[in-house]
Amino acid sequence: MIGHESILGDLKRIAADGSLAHGYIFFGEAMVGKAAAARALAEHLEGGSVLSDYAEIEPGENNSIGIDAAREIKHFLWQKPNVSARRTLVIKDADLATTEAQNALLKVTEEPPASSLLILVTSNIDGIMPTILSRLQHIYFGAVPEKEIAAWLASEHAVPKAKAVETAKRSFGKPGLAWRLLHDEAFQGQLEFAEKFIKTSAATRRDLIKKIIEPETFNFRKFLDAVIIVLAWEAAAAGNAAKTALWHKALALYDRETNFSLNPRLQLEALLGAQSNDRPIR
Repeated sequence: MIGHESILGDLKRIAADGSLAHGYIFFGEAMVGKAAAARALAEHLEGGSVLSDYAEIEPGENNSIGIDAAREIKHFLWQKPNVSARRTLVIKDADLATTEAQNALLKVTEEPPASSLLILVTSNIDGIMPTILSRLQHIYFGAVPEKEIAAWLASEHAVPKAKAVETAKRSFGKPGLAWRLLHDEAFQGQLEFAEKFIKTSAATRRDLIKKIIEPETFNFRKFLDAVIIVLAWEAAAAGNAAKTALWHKALALYDRETNFSLNPRLQLEALLGAQSNDRPIR
């Protein structure tokens, strides 16, 4: 974890005082280090990196967290810790929990076990029920300075200095994005498809979209993530108003996809189809 040492330091001091809350929500943009900070806190509480009183929940293949996961959370938190003073449960992308699951979580936050620590991680705090939010302490995680990311890549991941600086610049203050740009081949493939999608012409658009969404592993939310990143790079580099406008449209589509069940093919066609003269954005 880098860039949030002051937040982690405050949490460690609170833990030492015995006044750590039973529930927190770590919010801020994706890939800035929220989940990493949650794990680092658990490691501090257990006194090492091998964790026995720690668990993570994240969205499944259907891009949601359902009632079964909520039951698993309750079961985990109600057990006694093995070595730590707390059983720490982290829910990644907590805004993707279904209404049923969130109602179950609400009961956990209303009567938490004395030895429990529940941390919800989200980049969309508005997707979590107000009644849950009111029972958790909120901690905001902002962007990490480029210099810190570049130094981290060079020292911890042996990335040559020039490449570390370039990658940090393209990461928008997100260490998680910087790491994925260098090491996540599946993510790199998504970025390549996103770039092709943005530049496709009307004549080839439908065939390309079909190819993109055809695999069973296709995830609409993850693909939109890649589209938004590529558009942000290109808008920043070119100062192109059309690309900036398209970036805003992609962000709006991402928000709609989070809250509604949308048809990926129709939505991707509509995203580019409204451009003037139906030409690809260059």
